[in-house]
Amino acid sequence: MSKVTEQAAVLALTRVTAGPWHHTARVIQTARGALRLVDGDLTGLSGDDRAHAAEIVSRLRRDDLAHAEDLIAATRADGAHLITVLDEEYPGNLDFVHNLPPFLWIRGRLTDEDHRSVAVIGDDRSGGPAAGLLKHDITALAEAGFTPVAGLCSGVDSAVHGAALAAGGRTIAPLAHGVTAPITPGENATVAAEIARGGALVSPFWPSAPATEAAVALSRIVISGLAAAVYLVGGEEGSGPASQARLALAQGRHLFVTHRLHREQPWVRRAAYRGGVTVVRDIDDLLAQMVNLVDVTLNVKLF
Repeated sequence: MSKVTEQAAVLALTRVTAGPWHHTARVIQTARGALRLVDGDLTGLSGDDRAHAAEIVSRLRRDDLAHAEDLIAATRADGAHLITVLDEEYPGNLDFVHNLPPFLWIRGRLTDEDHRSVAVIGDDRSGGPAAGLLKHDITALAEAGFTPVAGLCSGVDSAVHGAALAAGGRTIAPLAHGVTAPITPGENATVAAEIARGGALVSPFWPSAPATEAAVALSRIVISGLAAAVYLVGGEEGSGPASQARLALAQGRHLFVTHRLHREQPWVRRAAYRGGVTVVRDIDDLLAQMVNLVDVTLNVKLF
């Protein structure tokens, strides 16, 4: 049994999944193998997981695994590689969220050090930081060894990636479409190419999947899921950053917000009432808090 064959089984089982993909991801992890499920071995699964596994396996066709292997080969030839929930390379931060994707396609590479990632979210509407201040903050994060994670559509996103790369750091951009699909008009192709060389472009979709509103919503799972914490630099009520912040809190991610944003945006203050939110004065405060969260708290051994 080769790694590619096991990966192909993950893809095949995901493709025939009618509901949320994360249920299939967890069942595959619990079974410790996708091929085991394909072969009808449901040992160790709970009642609900056994029912889910039996249902998706019943939908498989004889040539589904072969087609999945062909897809892996074709996408690798295009310069992207596959990571599934069964692979050691699957990001540890993402592995601990309840709605994890069963696979990721990668242009570039992820590293062990990316566990020190911080998702930076904001948009180009009012309420965001000045460009110079944002660049200063991201430069400081990169120089401290943190990996910024951001989308690829807004000016804020481009500024985050550009500042991190200019500082000699890594950066990660989850895509809202397939890894071989054309760059959308709202994305910066030059920035995307630079990220692939100095970090990673990540997609949880089928390689040729186009960008849709539903895909944008799903990509947010990966943006905050890849990160140890989230830094909210801008966003009004009803905006994409507001949705991303709420999702991050639901995933158990700690949310850091600027003092100005906490003061000016009522929705931020309401979110803070529920806990998991820290207001930071400036980048030095954020760095101190991040070091405590990522390098101290997460490395404390309880036993």
